[in-house]
Amino acid sequence: MRKWFSLFFLCTLCILNPKAHANEVMLEAFKSQIEVLTETVKDLQSNVRDLNTTVQSQNEVIQKQTVRIEALEKRGALPQEAVQPKGAPPLQQGRVNMNPEIGVVGTVQANLTESTEDGEGRDTIALKEIELNMAQYVDPYSRLDAVISFNDALEAQNTEVEEAYYTHWGLPFGFVGQIGKFRSKIGKQNLLHLDQLPTTDFPLVIQNFFGEEGLASSGARLQNMIPNPWDVPIEVIGEVLRGNNGNVFSGVSRRPIFNTHIKSFFEVSEDVNLELGGTTMFGDENIPIDDETGTGTLIRPLKGQDRYGVQVFGGDATLIWNLPEDRVVKFQNEVYFTDRSNFVSPNANPWGFYSLLDYRFSKRFSVGARFDYLEPLGVSEPFSHGQTTAISPYITFWQSEFANFRLQYQHIDPANPGEESNDQVFLQANFLIGSHRHPVQ
Repeated sequence: MRKWFSLFFLCTLCILNPKAHANEVMLEAFKSQIEVLTETVKDLQSNVRDLNTTVQSQNEVIQKQTVRIEALEKRGALPQEAVQPKGAPPLQQGRVNMNPEIGVVGTVQANLTESTEDGEGRDTIALKEIELNMAQYVDPYSRLDAVISFNDALEAQNTEVEEAYYTHWGLPFGFVGQIGKFRSKIGKQNLLHLDQLPTTDFPLVIQNFFGEEGLASSGARLQNMIPNPWDVPIEVIGEVLRGNNGNVFSGVSRRPIFNTHIKSFFEVSEDVNLELGGTTMFGDENIPIDDETGTGTLIRPLKGQDRYGVQVFGGDATLIWNLPEDRVVKFQNEVYFTDRSNFVSPNANPWGFYSLLDYRFSKRFSVGARFDYLEPLGVSEPFSHGQTTAISPYITFWQSEFANFRLQYQHIDPANPGEESNDQVFLQANFLIGSHRHPVQ
């Protein structure tokens, strides 16, 4: 606009002034325009120099960071997942977000049983569990996860720290380490929380060997992928756990429990994949109690008191078949054998397994059944190797990814001859809000 106004003014002067002064007026006008353009060019040049300086500075920072990241990756101290963990917001040098991810998961369960014996949770409806989940990346190398559960027991409300562990993946040679309290990597279902199970309860062999809700313990864990010439993914996990957990072990913390788990994954075809795993555990024997005095005096020296007298061996296999229209068939199996002295219990070699067949025939519904076989730790008659069997068919309605409902029937034939068979019906509701992340299985 300024340029056109100047030209217009110049032309006007040329018309109004005499010819003698026309050239002089025109020259002065052009000089003024040149001065304005010169100042503008100087300003632009200054801005360009500032931008070049900024770009060069940023390039130097990027080059230094690139060299540092490459050096750390060569040492195995900073894998790619540490720079940008899957599912996490972009990480910078400091914390990205001071607020942790928080979620709440609730499970309400009703039970109707044929048995006339009084017991916890029978013929009633109760808040089985409320889980408070909290998680946050501590820095680009580590993450903290915590799960605190509350349940409305009949006698008193209970609070428990189910899991609280620190994960660090910046260890040498690509190792990932965890310390704290966590669910032990034993097979498949022991890793799951109540709301993640395909049934309303854990398989009988897991309940009998490790506890009603599986084995969760304080300890330390290391895991890594094993390179091999066949390019097959093989993961090995080593755990040192506090010794006061697990029904099959001593129940005291004097010596730890050692666990090793290895698993591999195979693509049988484009739609079928298979996961295989194996578990080996060592721990102390249950401490025997003198029945006459009740003082806990050792009846006799047991090999488990000083030489890890309990060994647990397990294997698991899970087949996933993906069908058209989002239908999925899962066939899952786990088996566990125990070797221990026969001074504590008449059954020196308890063992058991379960087989689960689950068919997700639509986005909203799945049906399945679980078969359990168990020769339990405790039997009523000396040297009796009775077995407990159970069949548990179920149907699940998936209202959404945040809520589901399950109806399950269960028939149990107990190992002890003095007990009668029992029929039960369960109705379970699971719901969640907020963030809800568990380790990928």
